Amino acid sequence: MNKQINVAVDGTAGSGKSSVMSQIAQEFGFDFIDTGLMYRAYTKLCLEKNLDFTDPQAVASLVPDFNCSYDQNGAIYIGTTDYTPFLIDYNVAENIKYVAANPQVRAKMVELQQEFAANKGKIMVGRDITTVVLPEAELKIYFDSSPEARAMRRFIQNEQQGVNPNQYQDILRQIQQRDQWDQNRSVGALKRAADAWYLDTSMLTLEEVIDKVREKLKAVV
Repeated sequence: MNKQINVAVDGTAGSGKSSVMSQIAQEFGFDFIDTGLMYRAYTKLCLEKNLDFTDPQAVASLVPDFNCSYDQNGAIYIGTTDYTPFLIDYNVAENIKYVAANPQVRAKMVELQQEFAANKGKIMVGRDITTVVLPEAELKIYFDSSPEARAMRRFIQNEQQGVNPNQYQDILRQIQQRDQWDQNRSVGALKRAADAWYLDTSMLTLEEVIDKVREKLKAVV
């Protein structure tokens, strides 16, 4: 399989892009990079240092020393510590909007993401991958789904993973709030690229979405 391409994927929070594209990456032999984990890991670091999320300069204070890496399974590391298990924490979900909207943080993340993708063969998912990070990617996909469908998926996922607190209405509120922040922030706003393939996953099973993406990717590679 020819992997000398990059696949850029954007979409709303919880629309299935990471679940689907991680499996596609494994099947086709691409490296999978979920850029949302970078923002979540940064948020977790801010929580650990008790930073004031409402102070943009405080949030940006960790930028100069921030670095991260991914393993072959898509887990994210800060130094030698795997941060992945901590990133579905309720407080991370509540405060990531401040991190994602910070211009200095986003500039650092874009720089790192472009370095990761320099050698091609990457499937990268996020909010501004098709429009800012990899606008020249050979395949661009935009995932979408209704807020209610996304909230139910996250609720079920949390139940399976034993995440607490886990209330559907809280999850729905977080998702709706995140959509507003993602689509209206001044930097890295979530937008559908004009040349991105639009995929609504609201009424599709995971396997149905994977099948659609598989056929699309086969046509490109």
